[in-house]
Amino acid sequence: MIRLVRGLIGLVFVAAIVWCSFRVPLGRRTFAEHADRIGETPEARELLDSTRQTVSPMLQDATDRMLGEYIEAPTKAAAPKGAAKVSPDHPGARIEPAPVAAPGDPSVPASTRAARRGRLPRASSADDVVP
Repeated sequence: MIRLVRGLIGLVFVAAIVWCSFRVPLGRRTFAEHADRIGETPEARELLDSTRQTVSPMLQDATDRMLGEYIEAPTKAAAPKGAAKVSPDHPGARIEPAPVAAPGDPSVPASTRAARRGRLPRASSADDVVP
């Protein structure tokens, strides 16, 4: 509920800023008119053109990578010639997840247990003492 209220307050604030930038005069012009006139200067156009020349190749490269047009490496490594095939039943072929310790397991340090609960460990705990 708080997040919704905060979001609505933020939205109202942004809407008020936008409304004021187009309606409230700052001298002879509004903020939006000032920004528009600044954007029409030759220096601003030069800056915009040089930015476009720099950013466009990067955007094109990123788009190609996301859409799969750009392939840098094969998706699956080919086995070297003459390599022995490993069966799926081989112990080294499977990756097993690490066992999860029980909440009161004494083999798990207190600092780790505290971090799992979302709290920071106290500095005076026995686990934090460096020998």
